[in-house]
Amino acid sequence: MLSRQDVAERICAGQHLIVFHDLLLRIPNSWLQAHPGGSLALLHFVGRDATDEILAYHSDHALTTVKRFAIARLDLPDGLWQPLLPPIVSGWVIGFSGHHWSREHSLLLDNDPAPTLATLSPPPSTLSLHAQAQHAQAYRQLHRRIIDAGLYNTPYLSGYGPELARYLFLAAISAYAYFHNWLVSSAIALGLMWHQLVFTAHDLGHMGVTHNWTADRLLAILVANFIGGLSIGWWVDVSTLAFFLFLLLT
Repeated sequence: MLSRQDVAERICAGQHLIVFHDLLLRIPNSWLQAHPGGSLALLHFVGRDATDEILAYHSDHALTTVKRFAIARLDLPDGLWQPLLPPIVSGWVIGFSGHHWSREHSLLLDNDPAPTLATLSPPPSTLSLHAQAQHAQAYRQLHRRIIDAGLYNTPYLSGYGPELARYLFLAAISAYAYFHNWLVSSAIALGLMWHQLVFTAHDLGHMGVTHNWTADRLLAILVANFIGGLSIGWWVDVSTLAFFLFLLLT
């Protein structure tokens, strides 16, 4: 059983700790790089309650494995967790060694070798913890209604059937125009097909088609990398995408 003070001290010591219900999850540095949702999705919830986000973005099968990361139960006054400020918000990240904190940006360098308890103190909020709990409860009820209505199920025939027909139609027009030396028309049709393919690549990047990480990622590589010519990694890896956009803008 750990208190909020205990959790803050462990975070300052270099642990990635996330609250799930009344459990404290410790996320190994190795899993940060392997997490299908990316490392930032975890780093921005260090010291915070990620219960609703974990429930919303993980399948029932994945949820059964979450508790494997639990290291303790939390002492929650009134059953509510008072959040801490994730170290990454202040520019702190664990270095490549996986043991020591370092500043993410050189402009943020100071004399502190690691985050302090003051670093983890969030700014005051106008929304009380009880009001936040009411919002969370309302969200969970809505989330359950969506699940019960089957709105998360993939409509393969009615949903992706027309999409596939659209891609094939545009590809056929592009090929037909190309073989008749109508190069501008061929290029326009090909560009439209690539444009439309992004919608499916988006769904695959979010595991929204088969809901299996391996299957969706392989399909995404086929659609985005081999057909579209742009790596799906630029979509699912936020840091890579940000760097790519920076190059475009500069």
